[in-house]
Amino acid sequence: MRGFGRWLPRAWPTPLLRPPVPSVTRAYAASAQRPYDPSPALDARGKIPAAPYDPSPLPGTAPEYEAHLVLHPVHRGRPDTSWPSHIDSVCPLVSELSSRTRPGGSLAGFGVSLSAGDGDLPEAQPPWDAHRDKAMRAPPNQAAEDEMFWLYAYGSSGQFVSWPTPLSLRTLPSGEAMRAQLATMWENARDTKEAHIYVCTHGTRDCRCGVVGTELIHALRAHIDQHAQQCASQGQTLPKRVRVLPISHVGGHQWAANALVYPHGDWYGNLRTSDAPLLLRAALAPASSRHDIYDRRERLVVWPRWRGRLGMNALQQQAHRDAWGPPVVFPAHLAPREREEPAPEKSDTVMLRFRSHEGQWFDVEGQIGETLMSVAKRHNLPGIEATCGGELECATCHAYLCDAHADPLAQGQVDSALADAECFLHEDAQVSDEEDDMLEYALQRKAASRLTCQVRVSPGMTAWMKRGGRIELPPY
Repeated sequence: MRGFGRWLPRAWPTPLLRPPVPSVTRAYAASAQRPYDPSPALDARGKIPAAPYDPSPLPGTAPEYEAHLVLHPVHRGRPDTSWPSHIDSVCPLVSELSSRTRPGGSLAGFGVSLSAGDGDLPEAQPPWDAHRDKAMRAPPNQAAEDEMFWLYAYGSSGQFVSWPTPLSLRTLPSGEAMRAQLATMWENARDTKEAHIYVCTHGTRDCRCGVVGTELIHALRAHIDQHAQQCASQGQTLPKRVRVLPISHVGGHQWAANALVYPHGDWYGNLRTSDAPLLLRAALAPASSRHDIYDRRERLVVWPRWRGRLGMNALQQQAHRDAWGPPVVFPAHLAPREREEPAPEKSDTVMLRFRSHEGQWFDVEGQIGETLMSVAKRHNLPGIEATCGGELECATCHAYLCDAHADPLAQGQVDSALADAECFLHEDAQVSDEEDDMLEYALQRKAASRLTCQVRVSPGMTAWMKRGGRIELPPY
């Protein structure tokens, strides 16, 4: 038997370089034989849809947990392809802990989940049956009661602790003793310089989690590898150890992909591979229990994908998002509320024409040298989210720069590139490789598509606008 105290899951997946980050625009291809049908998670073209499965508001949808316990198999990896729809049907330890979390139980208010684990001793325990009925339970006095798990415990104030020894059903302490010991461990917890991103990949519970969650894990691990390589090339040490791990059902599969960033405690939904860079940035930020003007530790939150946080009920989550969550990522203690950008100087402005997808016209002023994204955000124009704040890490500032049809009030020629872009865009006329890569994630990309964070206002735009040029805003 391997020494328990020496076992730690690896921090950085190998090899260092992974294939390119998957795109939501390509056809989905299962990387392994899955015990579920993925087709309900795909659109008519066999692709993962870029739009959410459920457009309902996200804030307030995270469960009201005081703490979250996540089990990691010690000896035998339990890949998500082996998970039945209900883990407690095959794992006595999960079944027992889950029963203790019910109202009136010794762990009431806690959540319990399973991760896949990294163990490599296949002879230790028999494989699970992914098709096992949810009403069944493991028979008593069987080998399953001896299966060992590491217990990771996340508190509601940004603490992370690991139970000092592996646990099985036979070695599990009583609920009261366990709760008391966890409270003591959290009170004395120190910053581990480690963050965990759990992505729900429980496909037998809902195929959307299996399909989209698996793609998101691949994207996150690729970005972590790129981050590690970048730090190494610059002679820098990694600021934090980030691990990306699959997790069993956490609720809200209609908002797949779902991810939990711990020990921060933030829950996210409606994630796609294009969100991987921002999710990694959020994990690299220092963990903190609350966004508070007195909390001087900078923290990034992906607010447009935020479902809630440990230690908050639904109403608190909604109120917290309303108070602290503008539709961009920012250091919370520096900008707790959304603020308009300063108005430009009159002497350096040109008039710009924007048209919404619904046909509404907006004639606004733009300052020479600022980006079209900044103009749109300052005037609160629809369709421009700019989730990454103009850092070229998302496609939510996508719009169309296009010439007019014969009818100047009709939609512009979004299927044709600008005829004279060089005349008024100058050095911004050509789409860079970086912008082109990110445009792959834009909904309804056309020949006229541009990221408005990459196009600056120029004096020549005035003449182009007079000839019928306009900026068409997307429907989303």
